[in-house]
Amino acid sequence: MSIQEVEVTLEELQSLDQEKIVSSCKSPVYYELESAFGNIKDSNAAKLLSATCSMHLKPENPKAPFSPKFIMQDRRGLIVNDFSKESLNALSQFCSSVTIPELQARLADISWVTKVGSVEHAYIAIDAYLESAKQLLAVGDSWVYPAERIERALRLSCMFRRDSQRPDLFRNLADFITSEINNKKLDEPPFYALRLLKLSHECGVGDDEWILDTAEEIAKTRFEIGDTRTAINGWECALNSANSTRNKTKQQEIWREIAACHVKDSESQDGGLIAAGCLLKAIDALSKVPNTKQERLELYETMRDHQIESLHQLNEFSTPAQDISEIVHQAKIQVQGKDFFDMLFRLGVLVSRPTDINRLKEQAIEQMQSSFAWMFGGTHIDHDGITVATDPAGMGLNDNQDGSVTWSTMMKNIGIDHQLAVQGQIRPALNELMIQHHVSEYALESILKNNPFIPYGHEYFYIKGITFGLEGDFLSACHILIPQIENSLRYVARSQGEEPTTLHGDGSQERSGLKFLLEHPAIIEVLGQDIVGNLQAILIDKIYGDLRNQMSHGYMPAGHFYGIAPVFLWWLVLHIVMLPLGSHWKQNYQPESAANKAIKPDL
Repeated sequence: MSIQEVEVTLEELQSLDQEKIVSSCKSPVYYELESAFGNIKDSNAAKLLSATCSMHLKPENPKAPFSPKFIMQDRRGLIVNDFSKESLNALSQFCSSVTIPELQARLADISWVTKVGSVEHAYIAIDAYLESAKQLLAVGDSWVYPAERIERALRLSCMFRRDSQRPDLFRNLADFITSEINNKKLDEPPFYALRLLKLSHECGVGDDEWILDTAEEIAKTRFEIGDTRTAINGWECALNSANSTRNKTKQQEIWREIAACHVKDSESQDGGLIAAGCLLKAIDALSKVPNTKQERLELYETMRDHQIESLHQLNEFSTPAQDISEIVHQAKIQVQGKDFFDMLFRLGVLVSRPTDINRLKEQAIEQMQSSFAWMFGGTHIDHDGITVATDPAGMGLNDNQDGSVTWSTMMKNIGIDHQLAVQGQIRPALNELMIQHHVSEYALESILKNNPFIPYGHEYFYIKGITFGLEGDFLSACHILIPQIENSLRYVARSQGEEPTTLHGDGSQERSGLKFLLEHPAIIEVLGQDIVGNLQAILIDKIYGDLRNQMSHGYMPAGHFYGIAPVFLWWLVLHIVMLPLGSHWKQNYQPESAANKAIKPDL
C-alpha cells in the first residue's frame, strides 16, 4: 500500500501513545521517531507518522525544507507531495495536540509548505523547532541537529518580522541564539557557536560589529592553542562582517591572520602535500593584501621544498586482496566504523580502490596475445547510436601494445572493473553508511575544510556534490562535481609550482583544458597514475565514459547518471578528498585489522 492510499483519521492519530513512543527513542530526533512509529504494527496512523519522519530536513532551503531519504535511478524516498490531501488535513489538525516538539515542528512545517495549513502552522513550527533544539542540546549527542532546527526556525521567523505579523518569534530566536553564542563560543571545539554566528550574519541577528568581535575572539583563542583550522573558520566568519561594512583595513588584517593560520598549519604537518597545500592557501590569502610580494615569494620557496616530499603521497593507500565471492559481505564489514567520519573515510579509502592502470594494460596485452578478435577493429556507439570512436584493424601485436588497440581493450576492461567495484563494494558500503547515519552538510563542512584538493571558496561545491551522492542523487552530484574536478586539478598543478595556462601573442592567457591537465606530469606525480588514469577514462575517453562531454552538452538522459561510471566517479572524488585525512584517521580511530594496518604512509 502506497502512502497516498493510507487513510487516517484525526481520532486514530490522537489514539497513539506519544509518551511511550518517544521513550523508546535514543534521542528525540526524526529518524529515531521514524523507527519508533515504524515498529508499531497494524496502525495506519503510525505508518503515516513514520513516513513524515522519513524525509531529511534541509534547513538552508526555506521553501522546500524536506528532501527524500534516498534517490535512485528508478525510485526515491517520500516527499511532501506524495501524501494525500486527506492525510495532510488530518496531520494539520493533529499537530496542535502533539507533545513531541520534533514531531510537532515537522507536522506543522509540512502543513505550512504544502499550504494545507495556515500561517498559524508556521508559527507553531517555529516554536516547536526551537523547543526541539533545546531538547537535543540537553541530550548532548551532537551540535548538528540542534543547529539545523535553529536554522529552520530562524529562516521561517524571518518571513514574519513585520510589526503586523509575529516579530516576537524572531526576537525570541535572536535572543536565544545570542545567548548560545556567548555561552558556547569558548567550547571545545566551538563549531556550534561558529555555525550560529554565520547564521546570525546571514539572517540579521546582532550587528556586524558584534559578530566580527565575537568571531575574532574565537579565532584568536583557537590560534593560541594551535587549532589553526577552526581559527580559519573564525576569521572567515569575521571576514563576512568586514565585507558587509566595507572596512578595507579590517579585511586586509583578517586576510593576514588567515595567511598566518595556514602557515602555522603547514608547520604542524610532516611536510609533503598537505603542508604545500597549506602554504598555497597562505599565498592566496596574502595576495589579497597590498605590498606582500616578498612574503609570498618566501612562502613559495618553502612550498617548493614540501612539493618534493609530496610525490605519490595520495596514491599510497592499499588494502589486501579480497575473495570476489564475498566482496559484498567484505565491503559491508569494511565500512563499519565508530562514527560518521570513520565510516565515510572507510567508504572513500578502504572499501575499494581505483583500477590499477598497469595491471589493466598487462591484462589487455595478455588478451590480445590469446585472441585474434582485436585484429579486425571495431566501432563504439553511444546511447543514441552515434559512432563516437573506432578501433583500427591491428597490424601487429608489437605495434599495438602502446597504441589505440591496447587502450581500447583497457577501456572495455576498466568498465568491468568499475562495475564490480560499484555493485560489489561501493553501493553496499554506501547503503550501510546511510542506514547508520544521516548526512549533514554541517558535518561534511568540518571534514572538507582546508582540503589540499579543494581551492578556497570551492568547498561548498564538494559538500553539496558528496551530499547528493551519499543520498543517491548521482545526477545532481555529477553536475556539481565534474566542473570542480577540472578546477581542482588546476589547483593541484599550482601547488606544484606549475601554472597550466597558455600565453597568446596578444598577451592574453587561456586556462589549459581537462585533457591537458590529465596528462600533466605534476598532476600525475601528486595524484598517481591510477587516480589520473581512472579520471581520464571516465571523463574524457570516448570508448568508456566521455562523461564530461556527455554531461556538459546535455547528451546523456537522466537515467544514465545512475549508472556505473557516474557512481564510480563520485566515489573517486570522495577517495581523493579523504586520502589526506589518513593521518587523522589513524591517530584517532586506532585501526586494528590487517586491512587497516596496510594503510601507508602517515599523511
